[in-house]
Amino acid sequence: MKTLKHYLTSLVFLGIGFVSQNALAEGSFAKMTFAYSSHESTDAGTSSKTSRLLYDIGAYYKFQGGGWVLGALYQNDAYTSTDTQNRTSYGVSGGYMTPRESGVYFLGTYFISSKLGDTYTEGTGYQIDLGYKFPTKIPVVLQISYKMYDYSKFDHKDTYIDPQFGFMIMF
Repeated sequence: MKTLKHYLTSLVFLGIGFVSQNALAEGSFAKMTFAYSSHESTDAGTSSKTSRLLYDIGAYYKFQGGGWVLGALYQNDAYTSTDTQNRTSYGVSGGYMTPRESGVYFLGTYFISSKLGDTYTEGTGYQIDLGYKFPTKIPVVLQISYKMYDYSKFDHKDTYIDPQFGFMIMF
């Protein structure tokens, strides 16, 4: 099953590359978004500090004549406290993006694979992004993302709502 997931994800990335070279292509793009948070506290003289760095990298194909898009997303989420735990997830994405240089977009991603540290493996999940792209030389994006991860083998679920900042590269 794991090999099938990797194969399907590879096909999506290859398909995006092939279709973007096709004469029917209105445009393909890549999107990178980031979020960072840090928290320090002191309790009875003991200090603690936690931080979280999240980044998403996606590649998308925009269909001709509208704003519908199809693509794939890779995500890395590093949480550091007394130790560091990385979550890596990837999956297929689709949604709608206004055909103008600026405007609203809505993307949904199904994570076909998610791994949290060495403990939680074989996870799945989804992410919903609602964002706005600003018309600059390299388009800047602001988005809010709702994420849910499910590690059913371990009876563990995580849910996050993250504001993210990023860039788009059109090609």
